Amino acid sequence: MMQYTEMKIQLMQNGAVFTEKAREHMSKNRFGHVSFADYATTGGIVIAAGDAFYANVPVRFDTTPFSIDRIEDRFVLKKEDSVLALQIEIMPVPQFALNNMRLEDGTPIRDLVMVHADRMRISPVRGCEFHCQFCTCNNQKYREIPIETLEQAVEAALRDLNHPPRHVLISGGTPKTEAESYEYLNRVYRFFPRKYAEYEFDVMLSPRGLYADRNDESAYEDFLKYLHEDCGISTLSVNLELYNENVRKTYIPEKYAIGKERYMQFIRKAVAVFGQGKIRSSLVVGLEDKEDTLAGVRELAACGCIPVLSAFVPAQGTFMERYPAPKVEFLLEVVHEAAEIARQNHTVLGPLCRPCTHNSLTKEDGGCCFL
Repeated sequence: MMQYTEMKIQLMQNGAVFTEKAREHMSKNRFGHVSFADYATTGGIVIAAGDAFYANVPVRFDTTPFSIDRIEDRFVLKKEDSVLALQIEIMPVPQFALNNMRLEDGTPIRDLVMVHADRMRISPVRGCEFHCQFCTCNNQKYREIPIETLEQAVEAALRDLNHPPRHVLISGGTPKTEAESYEYLNRVYRFFPRKYAEYEFDVMLSPRGLYADRNDESAYEDFLKYLHEDCGISTLSVNLELYNENVRKTYIPEKYAIGKERYMQFIRKAVAVFGQGKIRSSLVVGLEDKEDTLAGVRELAACGCIPVLSAFVPAQGTFMERYPAPKVEFLLEVVHEAAEIARQNHTVLGPLCRPCTHNSLTKEDGGCCFL
């Protein structure tokens, strides 16, 4: 029997071959492609393995023991020639992404919005003011997208028959520390949750105040109340990324410059404003020692923030594309110990939305056999 936690991590790290029979029943573009290159952690096919787990599975053509096949009227997961005794559902990739559909001005819709599992991601900023060494934003020129253009892309995504979303994340790069950039994003944060009030909105961001010239701790509360009370944002993701100071300085220099303690101050204030279970923070697993990552989990969980673990993925086009990915065995150790730390602090490893765990390291209950 293979435990679901190990099975999920094996699939996320090793990927699977999608057989010809499986591809016949999958969403694909006019060239027969079933996926496309998005962010490194979301560039595969999202599967639901019964009620056991969700996983983002990179598409492989060899070098993996796993395959997704079609037998009779259902998808199955195989390891070598053995079939997993579990129903597999493939979450379709939206047609606007597969076919690189464009707005009237020629902008690819998938450059502005994307749907993974049941969540739409809106990216109001192309590029980023930060230069995290493992991030694909580094090779994009900084640009703020007009709200009217973003709205057109959102409408197109909502009309997509392949895969309509259930909730929304406003993400993208960190803005410039300039008055115009802060004002622009403040408008974005207010416009979309108010216009699409039937959806729950989440924002991913770094510590900041409401105005560009007020970024100290005293300004945090006003900004957080603006997001929660005025804009109607439900949850936040404030990603610490790494815990060890030397590693932070090397791989996330701008976040290091802000300071880990200021991150924690912002997170603690966010928990106070939004409430328990509404704030999460991601830690990248595989770039620092296990003890450092677990120390980060411990501090986040202790203040009411939900820790999220993301395996480091060496993405093409980044400074770290040749850096080795962490071993499955190491990831398993971290997950089991982190889950216990979370439990002791009366929380769990996030995200809380089950489909959104597809690209996160989570502890899953149970296991099953290959027949």
